[in-house]
Amino acid sequence: MKRRTFLASAGIGLTTAVAGCTSQAGSSSSPPTDSETPTSEDTQTDTEQEPERTHVAADDTVERTIGTESLDERGLRTPHHVAFGNPTAQSHQGTMTVSTADETVFEESVELEANASIVASITDLDTYTARVTVPELDATEEITVEPGQFTCNVTKTRISVQDDETLDSMGISTQMACQGVVSEHVAARESASETLGDDPIPADTGKGSHTLMLRNPSEETWTTRVLVEKDSTAQFDGVYTVEPEGTVLITLSERDTYSLSMGVLETETTVTEQVTPDNFDCNRSSTRAEIDDAGELTASAVSTLMACDIETNSTSESP
Repeated sequence: MKRRTFLASAGIGLTTAVAGCTSQAGSSSSPPTDSETPTSEDTQTDTEQEPERTHVAADDTVERTIGTESLDERGLRTPHHVAFGNPTAQSHQGTMTVSTADETVFEESVELEANASIVASITDLDTYTARVTVPELDATEEITVEPGQFTCNVTKTRISVQDDETLDSMGISTQMACQGVVSEHVAARESASETLGDDPIPADTGKGSHTLMLRNPSEETWTTRVLVEKDSTAQFDGVYTVEPEGTVLITLSERDTYSLSMGVLETETTVTEQVTPDNFDCNRSSTRAEIDDAGELTASAVSTLMACDIETNSTSESP
């Protein structure tokens, strides 16, 4: 498993405990035997057994950043924070690890004094496993952070040492309503739909709509993210876990220029399609995307070819 550690903070002291062997010369002029003198290799081995450990003073918090901060660049979702805290009166040593399905993206050993903590901000959308281990207590706590836990709210999962010398976890979140943020599981052969704008569109207006259809005809379940942007500003941020033969439908009912971005989290595949006002007439217009067995995406725009008479709300085929 590859390992990457992301550390981003200032004003934090790092202390390394070094274990070694020393010898004192006796009064005899005879050289010490091999068993009495540690070799440089022995000293190096003893030193490597002690991990680098961050010391966090009482009532202090250190902060770390994990990822590329992509959530701050696009969409309506914010980073999720994972904290390891020690609200007890005693100092404790432990290790916090954050991993994806493919690799360990963060690992740090800390010594937390009373009421001290370390907080890691996860800034990329994915599924993560966070684990805290405190060897002196023979305690380990593991939690999963799923894409749906990244919302417009400030969210945090906190793992803490308890007074009974165990570890416990709890989730914390603000309660702001997240307009345009949707997280949904689409079962096999089922569909999920959303409409952006007026719903339904009055038939006597002569207005049309544009529909994004994202299908998963593969035999795998994939996690997808759909972003709808207008003037470089996100209007919709949907995360869908789509089982085989599942479908996501997003209807745009307001005539405008949009950017539709669709991605598969597991493969980091993304495609983008543009929708212009010309797509909003009486014709049926849609952007259709499909996910194959490898998690790759293909997309194309599809529309009928009809001439429209808006005043009478009638249609005739184009020559």
